[in-house]
Amino acid sequence: MPPKKVQMDSKEGKPEEDLVSLAQVTELLNQQKDMFTALLQQQQENFRGFVKMIMDSTNTRLDAITREVQEIRSSIQFTQKDTDDMKTQNVKQSVHCKSMQADILRNSDGLSAVTDKMEYAEGQSRRSNVVLDGIGEEPGETWAQTEEKVKDILVDKLQLQRGIEIERAHRTGKPAANNTRPRPIVVKFLRFKDRSAVLERAKNLRGTNIYINEDYTEAVRMKRKELLPKLWEARERGEIAFLRHDKLIIRPPQHSRT
Repeated sequence: MPPKKVQMDSKEGKPEEDLVSLAQVTELLNQQKDMFTALLQQQQENFRGFVKMIMDSTNTRLDAITREVQEIRSSIQFTQKDTDDMKTQNVKQSVHCKSMQADILRNSDGLSAVTDKMEYAEGQSRRSNVVLDGIGEEPGETWAQTEEKVKDILVDKLQLQRGIEIERAHRTGKPAANNTRPRPIVVKFLRFKDRSAVLERAKNLRGTNIYINEDYTEAVRMKRKELLPKLWEARERGEIAFLRHDKLIIRPPQHSRT
């Protein structure tokens, strides 16, 4: 409300007031009311706009989070499906591998049985054989010449009769360079007892460069070769050790058994 105007009476020197009517006061109040109402409405609109902006932003973020969660859920479901498929595949492969392993074991057992039979058959075919090593070899030597040399050894060195029949006698292996070392001779006797007699007389060759051994299969020879270090160790300990076929026989010294 504007202040009241005070005027001095020029004649009497008294202040003179301008009177304001009620209508003017009412009008002023209404103007202030309208001004505050408009201000409040503006502030209300501004607040609503701010709240709407916040809500829209929040809703946008929520929508984005919802989409991300949905994508993650879909990815997890897809991954879970792949995992389940892999588990199923692994189970199938495991069953298949076990089946293959069982087949391999069966085939291995069958192969071992066949190998044992072949080894036994080969051993039987060599049952009447001996191997002579250290007998001189001539260039171009024939089987007949080789057999005649063996017969001479049987008679002259082993003191056996010529009645022992030889089914076959031949050199084995490739000739050494310049014939520096004679090849061993595989001798197959017609009768097993003749082969036994030859091995019993093998001690007569001591002091010569001629040696007689049994004709073992490759598997038996490899086994005997593996057993040689243990045989030497046992003999160094003073024990009686020798090879019998593919077995190592170790016995205590003679004096320890008395």
